[in-house]
Amino acid sequence: MAETKQPLYLSSFFNESDIIIEQTVPSNFNLIHRLTSLLVERHLPGTNVESIVDMVLRRERVAHTIVGDGVMLPHARIEGLARPYLALGIYPAGIPSPESSVPVKLVFLLLVPEKEPARYLQILRAIANLLRDACAVERLAMLESPEAVMQALRRSELKLPDYICAGDLMESKVESLHMGSPLSEAFDAFMLRGIQELPIVDEEGHLVGAIDTRALLGSFIPTGLRKLFPKMQGNLTDTMEALSERLRETSRIRVCEAMNDNICTCQVDTPAREIAADLAENNATVSYVLDAERHLIGAIPLSLFFRRILKD
Repeated sequence: MAETKQPLYLSSFFNESDIIIEQTVPSNFNLIHRLTSLLVERHLPGTNVESIVDMVLRRERVAHTIVGDGVMLPHARIEGLARPYLALGIYPAGIPSPESSVPVKLVFLLLVPEKEPARYLQILRAIANLLRDACAVERLAMLESPEAVMQALRRSELKLPDYICAGDLMESKVESLHMGSPLSEAFDAFMLRGIQELPIVDEEGHLVGAIDTRALLGSFIPTGLRKLFPKMQGNLTDTMEALSERLRETSRIRVCEAMNDNICTCQVDTPAREIAADLAENNATVSYVLDAERHLIGAIPLSLFFRRILKD
């Protein structure tokens, strides 16, 4: 049976039980032996630990596998393995590196199937993705438990890559209203079609604002419902009639009088991480995509944003 392809995330190759944190600096032999024993005990019972240690050390004698500042990846290709096995040793005090002035603080020990060298490259790429954050090694080395390490890795894997941008996420068919349209059209869209927010454009198609259900309520509640509060203690029929009258007035109010002009916008090449930050900071549910002249060309609802990011 073909093996399921693993996601390109470090956390998919190991878990908390495959991590050790040591405050003392071990010898190279003890380091390799400790991590190898951990993998054998957990995943490969009955396997000869010494033979695997010897294979890893022979590979290390050929060339130290320093894969980034503060990170080492000793490894061996093992015949008969069903899948890769990865262990992580964390050494906060740092191990002197033979190839760099930066001490090694993270040691990933990798055992990979002999006939699947591409697996090594896949994990190497996953580590490279982690190291794009210059502070990642120091942050992980400061953590005090394997559980905290895995949580930190998983959080870092949710960071949005720069190469995903608004053009990859947006929907180009966007319903909008003209700024002179009656508020009743927005009301119908919200009530009859389940729309939560509508962009507002001017004659040239420039985005000038948006209206959502909160803005719609705010357009008549402050001057309507608040005046009704004294009546609520009396006749409920009078209260509802007054409220209905305010709703009927929506046909005479223009959407530009109720719209919100503090909206989230972006351009086609805006990175996904910037869009996410803008939505979060403004507590918004939509980012509108504009061209250089501020014409509305698309929208990224929050639900669509998460759906496409998680799919990718």
